Amino acid sequence: MENALDAIDPREALTILGCSKGKTRGGTTPENGTVWPEPMLRARADVLAKSKVEDGGLRPAWLRYSGHFYRNVDGALGEAVEHGRTLILSGGYGILRADEPIPYYDRKLRLSDWPTGVLEDAVIGEARRIGAAKVVTFVSASADYAKLIRRIPWGETEIGAVLVTIDFHDGGAQIEVPRRLARAFGAWWRGSPSDYPAGMVVEKLG
Repeated sequence: MENALDAIDPREALTILGCSKGKTRGGTTPENGTVWPEPMLRARADVLAKSKVEDGGLRPAWLRYSGHFYRNVDGALGEAVEHGRTLILSGGYGILRADEPIPYYDRKLRLSDWPTGVLEDAVIGEARRIGAAKVVTFVSASADYAKLIRRIPWGETEIGAVLVTIDFHDGGAQIEVPRRLARAFGAWWRGSPSDYPAGMVVEKLG
């Protein structure tokens, strides 16, 4: 199944990552007027109203998160962000463009917080906006991130989707799974399949 990932050009695809509980506080980045569909913005406002959000300045989303994926992903993520084709799934914000400035917040992604179809439509809309025929997601198999990606009706679209997860059931999964996802993403971005981590699972959706 790894060939399904190898056949996709990371610089042409829409890449989707999960956020992390660990976050860096503070920030000086100004708002950039990011535009999203009105239904998602309304749902986002409702969720944020129930979340812990600090007034400590803004950072681009990919620099806000400091969990094990973000600590281990090396320069590949920065290069991907520069291409403007990377999304981050967020408990407080739903869907974020990787360079979208956000404050420090604390909220886990719960699909029950979001009206059915709002996040799904936002992902499909973003893929179409940037002209991506493929979407590749790197997230934990057990979290709501993977549930969201799996329930998007890919088969009803012109977009091909691939979900990359890690099959790991030993102790320390909360550390090891995001580390391996970071390695998987980096290997894919660099075109180095020999560096894919043990336990990587590639699932074609739709």
